[in-house]
Amino acid sequence: MDRTPKTAIRGMMSYVLALLVLGIVAGAIYTIYGHPTDPSEPPAAESIPQKAPAPQ
Repeated sequence: MDRTPKTAIRGMMSYVLALLVLGIVAGAIYTIYGHPTDPSEPPAAESIPQKAPAPQ
């Protein structure tokens, strides 16, 4: 059985590393610039109705 050439393993490792780096960079860009909040929209926590207190 033939052994896997080292160049193929190196190529796969560099491909996986490149995908990982691209994912981290894309995530950072999305976190910084993605979906700016609309100031006219109330925060989600304020729009959740609160439970009424139980009658005594």
